[in-house]
Amino acid sequence: MLVRISYIFGPLIFLGISLIGAASSWGQGTPDHPMGTSPGFVIPESIKGFDEQKVKNDPICDSSVRPQIDHVKPDEMKTGDTVVVQGKYFGKKKECFRGVTFGSVPAKAFSFVDDERVEAVVPEGIGSGVTFLGVETGGGTARKGILILSKD
Repeated sequence: MLVRISYIFGPLIFLGISLIGAASSWGQGTPDHPMGTSPGFVIPESIKGFDEQKVKNDPICDSSVRPQIDHVKPDEMKTGDTVVVQGKYFGKKKECFRGVTFGSVPAKAFSFVDDERVEAVVPEGIGSGVTFLGVETGGGTARKGILILSKD
C-alpha cells in the first residue's frame, strides 16, 4: 500500500517543486509591468494618497441596499407626463442613481432629487395599460406597477 501511494504522490511533489523552484517564472512580473498589473493599468486617484476633501466629495454608493418604491404620483399617467417616484435608497448622491424605465423603455428624461425622490418623463412608444416602472441604482432595481392611459 505504501508503494502505491508514493507512486501517486511522488510525481505531484516533483511537479510542485519544479513550479515553485527558482528557475520558474510563474507568478513573477516583468520589470516593465509589476505583478498583478497590465499595460494600460491606471492607479485610481482615490488610492494614490489621502485627501480629506476628495473623500468627502466621492459618491457613497451602497450596492448592498436595494432601492424601494413607495409611491408613484400621479397614479395614472400619459406619455409625456412628468411623474414623481418616492421611496428609499435611491442613492446618497446622483452618481449612485442609474435610471428609470417604463416597462423596458428608458424614461425620456429623469432627474435625481435625493435619496427618496426621483422625477421622470414618461417616454413615447409605450402602449396604454398596466406596466412596470423601474428604478435602477447600484444596489439593484425596484419595480412598481403603473397605469398608462391612452393619449385620446
